[in-house]
Amino acid sequence: MNLSNSITLLLSIHHAVTTVNSLSITESSRAQTARSRLAEAFRSPSKKLTLHPEIVLPEPSDLTLLLLRPSEVTKLSLAIRTRAKANAIFVEGTVDALIPMGKEQDAARGNFPGPNPIIYSLIDESSLSSVLEQLQDVDGVEGVMVPFFGGKEIDSIDSYLEEAKNHPTLADGCGAIWEAGLQPIPEIVLAPGAEWPEEDVVRLVDAVKETCGGLDPVSIVFTNGETAEEEEEEKDDEPSTPKLTIPASISKRLAFIGSIRTTAGEGRMNYATSKLSDCNFNGAFLRADCVPGYRLNPDLNVVGGFWSAAMGDLKSLKSKNFSFRSKVKLEKDVPMEWFNYQKDIMEDGALGGPGGAGAGGELNTDAGDHKGF
Repeated sequence: MNLSNSITLLLSIHHAVTTVNSLSITESSRAQTARSRLAEAFRSPSKKLTLHPEIVLPEPSDLTLLLLRPSEVTKLSLAIRTRAKANAIFVEGTVDALIPMGKEQDAARGNFPGPNPIIYSLIDESSLSSVLEQLQDVDGVEGVMVPFFGGKEIDSIDSYLEEAKNHPTLADGCGAIWEAGLQPIPEIVLAPGAEWPEEDVVRLVDAVKETCGGLDPVSIVFTNGETAEEEEEEKDDEPSTPKLTIPASISKRLAFIGSIRTTAGEGRMNYATSKLSDCNFNGAFLRADCVPGYRLNPDLNVVGGFWSAAMGDLKSLKSKNFSFRSKVKLEKDVPMEWFNYQKDIMEDGALGGPGGAGAGGELNTDAGDHKGF
């Protein structure tokens, strides 16, 4: 009798432990679908770098622009999907502004090109609950990017562990995202100049898993921090990419995405993507900083044109020595200058034409000619 009771007690304890563990690591079927879609978008079967632009949806300044926004966002979404052929889209802005893009992407399911998974960029961790409630009614969204520690820079594994102790609610936040049927995507900001040996990178990824509640996220975004000195030296336009290498031992656990911040032109974006490839990243998160003048709210049609041209160039195997006249002078009217920029890209054959790449004449750098993106 005592033996029977002991066995029953042990079975009960085992069941309880199994239940607790499953609650901490089990995803809903909707979250599993989101994981599958994002994993497919973040990794290329050919092991090429996947490309994911950041779209900042501005808030209209008057009622007329507010009424026009849904159609403009829909056209932008169509351009990113069919012309730029992005792998996934990171979107910053209000959830209301995101709705038309989600509808356009979700309506493309089963077509070619298919939909791009949308990742919503969370700005304020305190607003997560309300954001998740709103996202329940938005099609096409598969994940939420969460800037760990409010975007504070990390310079070592020890500093990460210390910050993790000060942010105990991150596990609950990630759990809430999974419960909502989406995937949390941590963004880790690395301090410029910090060194990351392979063993520390492995420990960092393990620590991120623990912060998420014991389950590997589908991806981690690594971003290089910005120092005051770097901001003062913007004229140098050195591409900003994370300074760490992904060890082969963890390369298959999840997808690793590296942020790129630079100004398009003179091959800087191509150079930055090649650096990420050399460091074994799976994908490139092309920040809005790549679009000259984006902070001044350029026309969304122009943004779509820029990403279509830029990503077409990044994916092209043609020579990057072609010439086109950009006419970008940021001290002038940005929307009009970017209209000219987009127009000249098409007219001068930046994306390749009958004459082939490099058919243009010598570069006139004083007039704004670039050597590719």
